[in-house]
Amino acid sequence: MKTPVVSIVKVEGRDTQVRLEEAVRRAVELAGGLESRIVPGSTVLIKPNVVNPSPSGSGEVTNAHVTEVVSKIALEQDPGRVIIGEGSSVGYDFPGRMDTLHCLEVSGTADVARRLGVEMVDLNRDERVTVHAEDAFVMETFAVARTAWEADVTICVPVVKTHVRTGITCGLKNMKGVLPGNEKKRTHRLGLDRAIVDLNRVMKPDFTVVDAVVGMEGTHSDPEDRVPLGRIICGADVVAVDAVCAALMGFDVDRILHVKLAAEQQLGIADLEKIQVRGEPIAEASRRFVPYQEAARDRFGAATIIEKDACTGCMGEIVSTFTYLKKAGFEDRLKDLTLILGTPDRVPPTSGTPVVVGRCAQAYRDLGVFVPGCPPHGIKITDRACEALGIDEESVHKAIAELHNA
Repeated sequence: MKTPVVSIVKVEGRDTQVRLEEAVRRAVELAGGLESRIVPGSTVLIKPNVVNPSPSGSGEVTNAHVTEVVSKIALEQDPGRVIIGEGSSVGYDFPGRMDTLHCLEVSGTADVARRLGVEMVDLNRDERVTVHAEDAFVMETFAVARTAWEADVTICVPVVKTHVRTGITCGLKNMKGVLPGNEKKRTHRLGLDRAIVDLNRVMKPDFTVVDAVVGMEGTHSDPEDRVPLGRIICGADVVAVDAVCAALMGFDVDRILHVKLAAEQQLGIADLEKIQVRGEPIAEASRRFVPYQEAARDRFGAATIIEKDACTGCMGEIVSTFTYLKKAGFEDRLKDLTLILGTPDRVPPTSGTPVVVGRCAQAYRDLGVFVPGCPPHGIKITDRACEALGIDEESVHKAIAELHNA
């Protein structure tokens, strides 16, 4: 397999759009450029990570300015179409209320599309195509958005973050956005790391530009979880890019299962000694990211969580519940809280009243108070947690209002 090239470029000076554009263009150039990858008249899909309605620069979503520069570079190659496409996370895929297009607006990505005159597509609502992954681990056949399937060139534009299931989320995992909502949920039921590999067997991006200007560590539940790394990372081998990003974040690449498995399946190279790094060395750019599990233990470890294969929709919403109870001054009551999520094989006897969260766990609804939904909103989970713990809901709602109005 050819030696992959991954570039690391620092955003010099103050984080202005001009400096950012210089860094993105330099990183793309060092990694081999897009000139030979985009044929005139072709269709190019730009796939950012706009997982939820967060503002650009928050670390939760791809910086809209990075998406803009990548789109501009693509347009300079005289393609037939450039499309910014995303399918936001489970819980943010309700048309007209909280969907991908809303998330693109909040992030500033929609403004980019309008400014450049490129199309936007909600991949969650796109026509579906059934595809087959040869030698699949867990997803031999699945549906993807037609726009993504028919694109001639896919440029993946993720943001570096920790993740509750996969350790990190970067290029490989960002491709989950081409899956419609039910397929996203299915990846969790079948085994997320292996499902990500199967997805990339057929939908591996042609080039990856990583927004590492600001990333997220820990549980993404606190402003302090933002990590201003100030870098752009690029490469044609998404496995190599993810391996370099894992190292930059302080993770042992061999312990990031989906990256390791992708390399073993020859989707790319994850061995850092076999990757040519151009620009800044990994050692100079690295900064340890606090893993999700470590932060969760420190912040919410007193609560009991019984789960199996719960998706990030429910896992993310229960973090909101922890945050709300802590904000309201009930952190000491977390030790009395038991949450049941996903599809656990069994639920051992629990003290007090457990909170059964989400549709997947409804088989256990008679064990405690049930919160329906897929996923249920964090405030609904919080209300049922208050019920289970005998906490005054009004005082918690007051704290929630203060938190969101801060």
